[in-house]
Amino acid sequence: MRPGHQSQAGAALITALLVVAIATVTAATMALRDQQQIHRATLLQEQDRARQLNRGAEAVAIHLLEEQRDLTELPWEGCQSPPIPIEIEGTTVTGRLDNLHCRFNLNSLGRAGEPPLQAFAALVDDALRETDGRGVNGRRIAMAVHDWMNPETDDPVYRGLEPPRLSGNRPMRLASELLQVDGVNAETWQALAPLVTALPGTDNHIDREHAPDAVRRAAETDPLADTTAAGEPHAPRYFRLQLVVRTGGREYFHCAVIDAPNGRTVLRELTPCEP
Repeated sequence: MRPGHQSQAGAALITALLVVAIATVTAATMALRDQQQIHRATLLQEQDRARQLNRGAEAVAIHLLEEQRDLTELPWEGCQSPPIPIEIEGTTVTGRLDNLHCRFNLNSLGRAGEPPLQAFAALVDDALRETDGRGVNGRRIAMAVHDWMNPETDDPVYRGLEPPRLSGNRPMRLASELLQVDGVNAETWQALAPLVTALPGTDNHIDREHAPDAVRRAAETDPLADTTAAGEPHAPRYFRLQLVVRTGGREYFHCAVIDAPNGRTVLRELTPCEP
């Protein structure tokens, strides 16, 4: 075979190999893309199903609480219900209810008249007594929280941070906003997290029968913490519903704060609840 013919045959072979390689890569890419689209569609369908199950469970919880004539007589002992697992067509939904009146309402510190600063200071000192929280002053933190929520104050300490920011100037939406307050570190938050909540309004009605000892002791210094104007105990009003749907090896969380007597949800997040 002449050199020219050999060169042409070699070029043709290389071209053919390139065409086959490109076709193979293209086919593999298309197959991978199809698999990704199928996986994405399956995941979206799974997420939508989990969301519907969580919202359905929330509606059931609201109905049950609304139908409960006496919220002081709940079908479980203590501040938290046991976990309630339900199996629905291969999907597990687990729910738990918390009586949020077993906790100190941080938004009560934004009260215009006589905020319970002494009560919260006592709670901080009590909670940190068993930790290494040396140098943390409960009274100072109570004042810092009050100022953080007060729209008429703007502590310059926040503008000096990097990056600079303003104080909240509003009630807290989540108790974990406490971490944004000057003087509150991770250790302080960890100690206080199971003892505090952020409820609508500035009331601080404590369930004295079931609340932890530290919360009960703190409430003793707040005359508005546990009784009505007639001196009767307040019935619990706000409950937190923790839900998790387990399906396909994944977990989908749902956290809602429920106003039980009025049958409505005041806060809903698609995340795990705070401690």
